[in-house]
Amino acid sequence: MIKAADIEATLLSMADERQARQLLRFFKTGPGEYGEGDKFIGLRNPQVRMVVKEAWKETPLSEAEKLARSPLHEVRLCGLLIMVEQYLKAMKKGDTEAMNRIFESYLALHPYINNWDLVDLSAIKIVGNHEVMNPELTLMDEWIKPDGHTLWQQRIAMVSTWMLTRRGHIDKCLGRAGFLLSSPHDLLHKAAGWMLREVWKKGYRRELRAFLDENVARMPSIMLSYAYEQMATDERHEWQSRRKSGR
Repeated sequence: MIKAADIEATLLSMADERQARQLLRFFKTGPGEYGEGDKFIGLRNPQVRMVVKEAWKETPLSEAEKLARSPLHEVRLCGLLIMVEQYLKAMKKGDTEAMNRIFESYLALHPYINNWDLVDLSAIKIVGNHEVMNPELTLMDEWIKPDGHTLWQQRIAMVSTWMLTRRGHIDKCLGRAGFLLSSPHDLLHKAAGWMLREVWKKGYRRELRAFLDENVARMPSIMLSYAYEQMATDERHEWQSRRKSGR
């Protein structure tokens, strides 16, 4: 068994103060910014993944949870990525009990999943796959709503639709993106646009055009630019013009 304290010590042994200062700026940790107060030790994702690769098979879920509650960003990431690997293993084995246990643990940890990279690198594979395997789940349809839910809960709900879209269930993506049209957060606009782009990439072009036709006049510009990124230039210009004219 590998303990959280041992994994954290390994991560700390690779700390890079100069890189940590750069990450503080990159992840917007200043007063009033979305990552306010977060702490970094200066590790890049491949370094964290190297530790995950060596540790995840022998790390109990309870120890991964301890990592995910750390005040240090990279340590939280390590814990979440260990949970991802354990979820994928359980899914491959058809171990429903283990999948449910990891999923419920992930939901309980949401206060610590509090930056876009932590969300994007974990929610798609844990929450996204769990929604595919359990189509009766509706919790993410609640999390996408702004009332009583944080920016990061909403982003989890939005990016988790990636797995559903891959399997042809695009209604969740379109419905949740609709809730974010009036959001004040550009991180949610980007997430929604990214997922809408996946709808296009999977071949549901008529459905995406219908969504844009209904909503383009009130769609945040960054959401639109992500959504139509892979369209032909002329069509992108047409959507831009329609947004500017409000029609």
